Order: sequence, then structure tokens, then C-alpha cells
Amino acid sequence: MTAIQIIDFMQTNRQIFAMYFLIGTIMPIGVVFAAYIFRGFRMEIRYAAMATSLIGVFMLFAFTMATQNVFFSQVNSLAQLAVGGSAMAKNAIMAMGLTLGSEITPPLWMSALSIAQVLLNLGLTVYLFAFAKWEK
Repeated sequence: MTAIQIIDFMQTNRQIFAMYFLIGTIMPIGVVFAAYIFRGFRMEIRYAAMATSLIGVFMLFAFTMATQNVFFSQVNSLAQLAVGGSAMAKNAIMAMGLTLGSEITPPLWMSALSIAQVLLNLGLTVYLFAFAKWEK
């Protein structure tokens, strides 16, 4: 593996996490904005908007889990390259503090945070669309 391939590999990883961060932070803001815009509509329309927002929350969860899987798949590929003799891959793995040749799995807290994020977003979405009192 050449230096350019390692850099390209790591750049792809950074892009995935940048998108993950942006989507994970913009999604709740979008839900609040949508709920505010739909606040004056009939309940049927608000519930329909809520349903689409809830679908978005589940899609965010799927994207979060997929992002984590891609990241750890890439790190495992890099570890395999290191075991295969790539000095640059070995240096990258060693710099991350990982052991060569071992399977690298996501820590439990990453999945727990993703689930907590979904539960909070679900609660926020239902509250804002169905129960929030927007009048002063």
C-alpha cells in the first residue's frame, strides 16, 4: 500500500464522520423547525408531518450504525494490510494504539449513544408535533 492510498483511505474515513456529525446535529434542528412551521395546521396534518420526521429519525439511526460499521470495517482492512506487511498501515495501526492481527470491534458505548440519540429524538419529535404549546 502506498502513502497516497493510506491518505485516501483515511480521508474517506474523515468524510464519513463529518457527514455523520452534520446530519446528527442538523436533524433535530430540522425537526424543531418543521414542528414550528406545522404548529397551526390541523392535527391530521401535524401527525403526517410527525410521521415523516419519525422516519427521518429512524433513517438517522440506520445511517449512524452504518457509519460506525464502515469505520470499523476500514480499520480492520487497514489492520489486515499491516499484518500483510504494509509498513505505513502498521505505523497507522500502532499510532492508534491497536494490536496487529486482532479483530477491532466497536465499543459498546458507541451503540449505546446511538440508541440514546434515537430515543431522545423520538421523544422530542412526538412532543413537538403532538403536545407542545407554541402559544405564549
